[in-house]
Amino acid sequence: MFTYRYRELSVALAKKGKYREALAKELRLHPEEIFNLQVERFSLDSRRKGDAKWSYNVIFDLKREVRATGNHAKGLVAATRDKEHLETDPQKNTVAMPGHVDVIGAGPSGLWAALHLLRKGFAVDLYEQGKCVEERFRDIRRFFVDRNFNAYSNVLFGEGGAGAFSDGKLNTRTRNLFVEQVLHDMVEFGVDESVVTFAKPHIGTDRLVLLLRELRAEIAKLGGKIHFSTALEDIEIKDGRIAAIQLRDVSTQNSQANWKPCEALVLAVGHSARSIYEMLHARGVALESKAFAMGVRVEHPQALINMRQLGLNVDTKLTGSAEYFLATPTLNKTSSAYSFCMCPGGVLVPCASETGTLATNGMSYSRRNGPFANGAIAVPIAASEKLFGGLEFQRKIESDAYAVGGKSYAAPAQTIKAFLAHREDKSLPKSTYPCGLVQSNLWDWMDKTICKSLAEGFQNFDKKIPGFIEEGLIVAPETRTSSPLRMSRNNETLESVNTKGLFVLGEGAGYSGGIVTSAADGVRLAHYAKKESL
Repeated sequence: MFTYRYRELSVALAKKGKYREALAKELRLHPEEIFNLQVERFSLDSRRKGDAKWSYNVIFDLKREVRATGNHAKGLVAATRDKEHLETDPQKNTVAMPGHVDVIGAGPSGLWAALHLLRKGFAVDLYEQGKCVEERFRDIRRFFVDRNFNAYSNVLFGEGGAGAFSDGKLNTRTRNLFVEQVLHDMVEFGVDESVVTFAKPHIGTDRLVLLLRELRAEIAKLGGKIHFSTALEDIEIKDGRIAAIQLRDVSTQNSQANWKPCEALVLAVGHSARSIYEMLHARGVALESKAFAMGVRVEHPQALINMRQLGLNVDTKLTGSAEYFLATPTLNKTSSAYSFCMCPGGVLVPCASETGTLATNGMSYSRRNGPFANGAIAVPIAASEKLFGGLEFQRKIESDAYAVGGKSYAAPAQTIKAFLAHREDKSLPKSTYPCGLVQSNLWDWMDKTICKSLAEGFQNFDKKIPGFIEEGLIVAPETRTSSPLRMSRNNETLESVNTKGLFVLGEGAGYSGGIVTSAADGVRLAHYAKKESL
């Protein structure tokens, strides 16, 4: 047998999945001559506007040798069945942990840490201050109507973490054994197997809810205990080691917090758990300021994005709604603007983790077939010299936005055209934002440096996507791209640099970004964990 790879094998949109026939035609073979054909990666190739195609990277076997000649079979290369090298951690030693582990936070990193620790024989208690995803979904819908904010069950907090009410993207630039494990777990829990091979996999909030139910059931089956509506209030450190944790039932008003012994604590609290950062600092746990980003959400008719990105006469029922990825240095070269968490066919949502503040986010369902596209346009913010300087900056913009919006979770909004002219709109176009919009000149209250960078970015983006300015609506602000703080950890053990037994994971710790890399952080911890000898 001879083994080959074929890269960038083109398949017509209407023939998605027919890569065997396309490969046979390209190699001038009969389809039955191709053995052990596997897809390694596939994506939508829309580089030629109006002529989008599927592009597959495949590996396969033949009984005879073939050669690429001229333009014929130009993507063909000889290969081996040995798995390509995947980036793994340099760590070789195991991490000693007691047989029982407490995990705080039921977002991706906490859930996957719990799952894989249980699979290795550890006992796990998982605590989440929010509710299970079904109840959380009801609380969010209720909030959109009555505007009564629940600090524990909202778009940011609850089972699934902030990622459960986002676009549900699973693509990541990091491909290692831990990421691969997360994707295979998702398939096990009911997600379509294409997430393993599609270059830009996406689930959507509706399917993430189903995945979370299956994951929760598996954790329970393995003996794990999940405690919802239970918040971490405090920790006790003795001789530089975690000794106890204080927990409170937040489902009961004025409930009393209780202490319990703890030898191993996994913190997977997400990038918006501000009270946790403040508590850790008060207890002497090492934290550091880090760079992050802030900006705004922009919304456009999805038809505009489809036309500019895919071209005319492309059937989006075959391709899905079009995305964009935009980045530009600003004209003065001192900053930049870039798109982040773009949601094709999605909707805008208010997200806040504290009363009296307002931030925006985008989410989409699995079909991504809504009439509007939205995305964050963010500007990098340098690490503050003050430990909590970045967090204070976030709070300032969020509290100002809440006030400008009338303290009712209506969002300040402005067309991009009016923003560039430094004027308030007379009226605003339609939007998916559920709590109403308030006409506002963002230059009057947002940080001027951010506004200047956004203005330069919009002008550049309009050259790439004509109509970006003319048809764009700004809904402000977007402040939760990542955490402005990092929990300092040992890169090999994932343990706090100055608190033994305290393991810090995911976006809240400042070491990942997105659903998959956060979950992979949890897998990584469990992969190297070994029960301490008694």
